[in-house]
Amino acid sequence: MWRGIELYIDSNIFIFAAINQDELGERCRNIIKLIEERKISCAASYLIIDEIIWVLKKRIGKKDALKITRASLSLPIKWLNIDESSIIKMLDVLEETNIDPRDALHTACMINNGFSTILSEDKDFDKIKNIRRMESKEFLENYYSK
Repeated sequence: MWRGIELYIDSNIFIFAAINQDELGERCRNIIKLIEERKISCAASYLIIDEIIWVLKKRIGKKDALKITRASLSLPIKWLNIDESSIIKMLDVLEETNIDPRDALHTACMINNGFSTILSEDKDFDKIKNIRRMESKEFLENYYSK
């Protein structure tokens, strides 16, 4: 059962689900399955699509990368647009932190849409005040139980 908090999901969850055969990959695949089965709900910006296809194309080839990316788009995720206010907020985040612009844009999109928790394996999100990063292991152990 999902003990709900509003979650924003990062691209690395999809990427690890697709290419990692270890424990991390298994956890990420479990999260994708829970999303697919509508047992958890989350949001993401369309920016993650670019990130997913960019990494997967280099790792597993264009054909498989496109297939996985299309499957990701079909999941019941609340897809968030990047707009001018997100870009302006991104600049504020960049001014306040030492993270890369993509992570700052994700942060801006989260803030502008009322999200304060990101499901991600990327430790750079730990540098952002008022944003809580939750790893796949923590999420599955503490927030989701069958």
